[in-house]
Amino acid sequence: MRTWRSASNLQVATIAEGTVVGRFDDFQFALSDGSIFGYRLKGSSRFARTGGVAAADLPVVGRDLVLVTREAAVEWAGLPRNVVEGRAWASAWRGTRVMSRGGATVGSVDDFLFDAAPPRVTGFLLDRGRLLRWDDRVAVGRDAVVIADPTLLVTLDDDEPETTDWWTRVRGALGTEKKQG
Repeated sequence: MRTWRSASNLQVATIAEGTVVGRFDDFQFALSDGSIFGYRLKGSSRFARTGGVAAADLPVVGRDLVLVTREAAVEWAGLPRNVVEGRAWASAWRGTRVMSRGGATVGSVDDFLFDAAPPRVTGFLLDRGRLLRWDDRVAVGRDAVVIADPTLLVTLDDDEPETTDWWTRVRGALGTEKKQG
């Protein structure tokens, strides 16, 4: 699991050829269930074109590097981000309002938690250091995220010891961090 911000601008290399093909830029996901359709890449040079790769051809988003299956999987069309009904680009969807069923605004989307395998958005990081896991109690639309209950928001505790990094706190809030001892 990664955040979109932490993956942005990572180098993208191929598994088959072992070559750097560009940098990770953005992804497009379904508003209905969070499945990721594909990723947008930027070429490696200063005036490089943009390209895309299907989610199935991008199996790893690591800490330091993103891997695509092969160089031929990247389409260097250089086209702008297209708008497709029922889908959103992560970069354009940041700032989307999060609200309760009663219509009260509880925050806005600041970042995304996602997995490359299977390719899916799993949660949202909201303003003021809060986390919202995307499950059946969360409805996502073109203009807003509606939550069934504000108690679904988890505040990332800043009172953790200095030795606990931010990512460990996120994983702990999601219940994916293994406890020591």
